[in-house]
Amino acid sequence: MLVALLLFAASLPPGQTPALAVAVDTTRLVPGFMNQQFAWGTLVLQDGRRLQGYLPTATTALSQVVAYYPQPPDAKPARRPKLLLVEKVRWLRVRDHYAELLPLGKDVEAQLAVRRQAGAVELFVLPAAEASPVTSFLGATPVLAQPAASPDGLARASWYLRRPGGPPHLITPQAFATQVAAFLADDKALAAKVAAGAAGYRFADLESIVQQYNRHAQ
Repeated sequence: MLVALLLFAASLPPGQTPALAVAVDTTRLVPGFMNQQFAWGTLVLQDGRRLQGYLPTATTALSQVVAYYPQPPDAKPARRPKLLLVEKVRWLRVRDHYAELLPLGKDVEAQLAVRRQAGAVELFVLPAAEASPVTSFLGATPVLAQPAASPDGLARASWYLRRPGGPPHLITPQAFATQVAAFLADDKALAAKVAAGAAGYRFADLESIVQQYNRHAQ
């Protein structure tokens, strides 16, 4: 199935922008391609072109294509979605939620990661690559085979810290205290709590720690 999708997927010709319906309902959630939910959003390609349309509200670790509809997926007559290779996408935003193609290293394919926190330090999450997990843009926490907010789900996802414009840094459960304390070293009090493994400053608290750092950095 995936091979067929990749063969079908093609980038748009330079300068071509899909026609949009005159009236667009940007508030709807609409089922579409492969039973995904779609909502109005914006997608920017690596070549700088900006597309608007109905985009998936979730990314999957196994997806190599991004489907989008210039018009509502349930519009009549029915239309096939346009399929873009993930590697051609720079970033996408659906409602207030944002995902970006993260370069993960020389020998690792870049993947779309959901940004969980923005600010002086950004926090991105990639779902585990097993059992077709899904990370949803919508909702308070990512939705994985196990919730990412649970200790097991958190550990099986991949979490990255990044300063805007810098490279992403993978944070692992085993090296968490050392990695995060060093990354946030300019906030000495916060870094000390992380290094000491204080309650509320452990791997399961990563998102809260980043929130605290960004508040202090304002």
